[in-house]
Amino acid sequence: MPRKKTPVSKRAPKQRTSTRRWLEERSQEELVDFILGVAQEYPRVRELLASHTNLKQGKIDLVRDAIRKDIEALEPDWPDDDTFGADSDFAHIAERLAAMLDAGYADEVVELGEVFLRLAPKCYEYSHYDDWSIESGISECLDIILEALPRSSLPPAEQLLWYIDAELKDDYAIFDNTKDFIKKQCYKKADWQVVSTILEKRLQTQAVPADNAGSKNHYKRKNLTRWLQTALERSGRQTDIIQLLQREAPVTHGYGELVSALLTAGRDQEARDWIIKGFAKTIDHLPGVAWRLAEQLRDMAARKNRHIEIASLLALEFFYQPDTALYHKLEKTAKRIRRWPAVRKSLLAYLETGVRPDLHKTKTPSSNWPLPPSGLLPPKAKGGADVHPDTDVLIDIAIYEKRPDDVLKWYHLGHKSPCYHETDNSVAEAVKSTHPDEALTIWKRVVEWEIDRVKPASYKVAVAYLKKVRALYQKRKRPDEWNAYLSTLKLQHKAKRRLVEMLGSL
Repeated sequence: MPRKKTPVSKRAPKQRTSTRRWLEERSQEELVDFILGVAQEYPRVRELLASHTNLKQGKIDLVRDAIRKDIEALEPDWPDDDTFGADSDFAHIAERLAAMLDAGYADEVVELGEVFLRLAPKCYEYSHYDDWSIESGISECLDIILEALPRSSLPPAEQLLWYIDAELKDDYAIFDNTKDFIKKQCYKKADWQVVSTILEKRLQTQAVPADNAGSKNHYKRKNLTRWLQTALERSGRQTDIIQLLQREAPVTHGYGELVSALLTAGRDQEARDWIIKGFAKTIDHLPGVAWRLAEQLRDMAARKNRHIEIASLLALEFFYQPDTALYHKLEKTAKRIRRWPAVRKSLLAYLETGVRPDLHKTKTPSSNWPLPPSGLLPPKAKGGADVHPDTDVLIDIAIYEKRPDDVLKWYHLGHKSPCYHETDNSVAEAVKSTHPDEALTIWKRVVEWEIDRVKPASYKVAVAYLKKVRALYQKRKRPDEWNAYLSTLKLQHKAKRRLVEMLGSL
């Protein structure tokens, strides 16, 4: 990430011009004395001069040791160390690394880069400063290190492995903005061939994490697989990629990557088979992976205009995680196959009772369900909400379908206190034209709940809802009731001076 530029004063160009003129008027001896005086006064300048002198004289060990000391100082001795300053410390290291690289010592910069990448990210754990300053400082130094890598004496394949290993160890996403490094360097197929062979051996010797192993173990193996896949692609070994992904999918749960590769190769039936297998494997403990696979199956069906299959898949997902967005998608698809009335009736019944309309009690497909089986649901799989009726979704659907009576029915059943203002307000807005008193009651309850919190921020929220109450009273031509209500609030809460002031603005 590029560092933020310090705003420059409008007078800065004139100041620089006058300063330059003053320096140009000095003799060489006067300039030397002046610079040495500045260096004596400012340690940063003194260190910079010493670094340039040592580089010029080939005393690289002194420079390298000084930079290493600066890098090691990034890790404080205790978590509450306030001496760390992200901007100054990182900028100092970046300056010295850049000077070393400009002097032709790329190998030394890469060597120091390993120390930097081990210690610098720990600043996120220790510093009280904002993460942007740390991220920006690390990024500035990392750019110089990566600039040095292709200029180092490391063979191209080892350069690639250096980058890959560093990225694999990155727990703080500091390499996220360096993806172009691989593209820019134009490494050859032969280089990637060497890399692929080494990564294959690593993968073979790495212990296979058990299903109950921590997600970190699976994540590490999946990232290694990702890099091996890249190496195989860049080395022209396309036929080996699918074999790799087939071996690793049950281990890393990378079914989506395998399905994509199979589809690219035109092997649609195999892709479908792996979707079904992967869905069954992940739906219980990795539902996000499972539903992405279901989405891939929907995409396959869409390409062949199999709308009835799309509807079945959407319905299956709705039973697991009902929401209004899925309901909208399912409505659009089911209307295309002229089955929406029956599907809608079954979905609403499910939200009320929790009984799956597509399955019998024995978990076998039901003949009363208007859509065919999706093919994804295992015989003993369970899904859906644990509490029924699912009033939240029923309210949202009733609002969407403009059924105010049902909106209030499910609202009163499922919401006993005004804790969810978004729902409260949505309901009140939906029924204010047909049931104005219900809307006023809901908004007033929210107002009272916010006032009872006795916080200035809550008073602001309460006033916002009071404006809604006032607008509705005015629209219904009931100003006297509004004035009486407002007067009652002022009297009831007269001890809350800040609130009374805010009520006075209404």
